[in-house]
Amino acid sequence: MVAALASIGKHKNTVMIDVALLAALYFLPSLSHVTALPLYVLEPMRVALIIALLFTNRANAYFIAFTIPLASAMITGHPTPFKALLMGIEFSILVACYSYLVQMLRIPAFAALTAAILIGKVVYYTMKFAALSAGLLTGSLISTPPQTQLILAIGTAATFGVIEHYRTRQKKS
Repeated sequence: MVAALASIGKHKNTVMIDVALLAALYFLPSLSHVTALPLYVLEPMRVALIIALLFTNRANAYFIAFTIPLASAMITGHPTPFKALLMGIEFSILVACYSYLVQMLRIPAFAALTAAILIGKVVYYTMKFAALSAGLLTGSLISTPPQTQLILAIGTAATFGVIEHYRTRQKKS
C-alpha cells in the first residue's frame, strides 16, 4: 500500500495532466454541439497529445496517443473504432518521430514537431486510403481541408517550439 501511494505521488503531475486532458476531450463534443462550431477541425486530440509530450514523459505520450482516440470512439462514437486505431498509430508515429528527431538528430523542437506531424499524417492517410480501398472504412479520404491541416500543424509546432525553447533556456539558467 505504501509503495502504491509513493508511486502515485511520484507521478502526480502526469496523472493530473492526463485527467485534465481526457476530461477536456470528453466535454468537447458537448461544447461543439452547444456552440454549433465544428471544434474537431482544430484537432483537439493532437493538441492534447502534444501537451502530454511537452509536460509529461514519452511513455505517457504513447499512452495518450492510443487512449485518446479509442476513448473518444467508445464515449462519443467518433471516430469509428477502426479509424481510432489508425489515429492511434498516427499519433504514436508522431511521438516516435519527434523523440528521434530531437534526441538523436538534435533538431529544434519546431522543426522536429512539424516534421513529426507531417510524417504522421502521411502514414495516416496512406493507411486510410488502403482501408477505404479495401472497404474497411467508408467516406472520403480527407475531411479537413489540407490547407487547414497545414496551418494547424505549423501553428501547433510553432507554439510548442516557443514553449520548449523557453523551457530549455530555464533549465540552463
